[in-house]
Amino acid sequence: MAAKAGVSVATISRAINPETRNKVALKTLQAVDRLIIKYKYTPHLAARNLNKTVTKTIGVIFPYFPGIFYHPYYVNVLAGISDYLLNTEYQFKILLLKKEHETWDHYDFKKGEHVDGLIVTHWTKFFSSSRVLEKMTIPCVVVNDFVPGMKIFFVCGDQASGGKKVAEYLYGLGHRCFAVVCGSRSSTDSDLRFKGFSSFLKSKGIALNQAWVIHADYREDLAYEKVGDILKDKKKPTAIFCLSDQMAFGVLRKLKDLHIPCPQKISVVGFDNDPRAGLCEPPLASVEVPLYDLAAEGTRRIIAHLKSSIRVRALTGKVLFPVELIRRDSVQKLS
Repeated sequence: MAAKAGVSVATISRAINPETRNKVALKTLQAVDRLIIKYKYTPHLAARNLNKTVTKTIGVIFPYFPGIFYHPYYVNVLAGISDYLLNTEYQFKILLLKKEHETWDHYDFKKGEHVDGLIVTHWTKFFSSSRVLEKMTIPCVVVNDFVPGMKIFFVCGDQASGGKKVAEYLYGLGHRCFAVVCGSRSSTDSDLRFKGFSSFLKSKGIALNQAWVIHADYREDLAYEKVGDILKDKKKPTAIFCLSDQMAFGVLRKLKDLHIPCPQKISVVGFDNDPRAGLCEPPLASVEVPLYDLAAEGTRRIIAHLKSSIRVRALTGKVLFPVELIRRDSVQKLS
């Protein structure tokens, strides 16, 4: 193309790059654009970045499982990231990772994926320890799953506060007998939600029945299966707190299948305020975490760090977003 346009390869490169087009003479730009249309030329973005030390690309790590982008959690995170990047010179690259610690612990994301920074969800699924992320050669922002003392940057919902709000709500309505459906054992978000819930109850002299504290790995099908064991007991909880809405939907299905009315016999509360929460029957009370805002803030922080002229310090710290209890008809006051 350079020969046909009568210019150097470097000039062609500047002409097809949106960031450098303004450095090329208008007459040359018009000639190059005519050739692009005539020969249907498409620039290879990945190849263009191969020899660059700065690619202006942010890698976004998500877990790899079927139907991930039907899941509102990841859709909200992705929307917050992409919308913030829309009016910047940065782009993003989705990295769907499988659960292989021995692979990702030693993987060089800068060289292997040509990204300048990382935004990570569910870091405990892919990395064996916090030190792996701390040793990254590129800045890293972690969404939720906060661990004190880690030398990276976190953007988090106030998970413990959310658990406490649910406990206060149910206690205030007269409930004293609880079951809890927890997420995965590796999830610090699940731990914090549970601690906020159980700590408030402990302050009121209520100890949870450990046989009624189960783990369902944030899965609807597993919650449906496991909560059945609790519901077989002659004595049943008056309220079930599910540490995600996905699990709460499984619990609601099980109650319906067993002909146990909710909330007349058992109240149910979820977490995350999934769009389905307000549409299911009964509408599900839940805790809303502002995932979109949280992801946008994490993106803002990592770009500000990358653009900073002084980057001798690592990107570390934490931003904690407040959460809100959304009250709906799946909870009933005890007489």
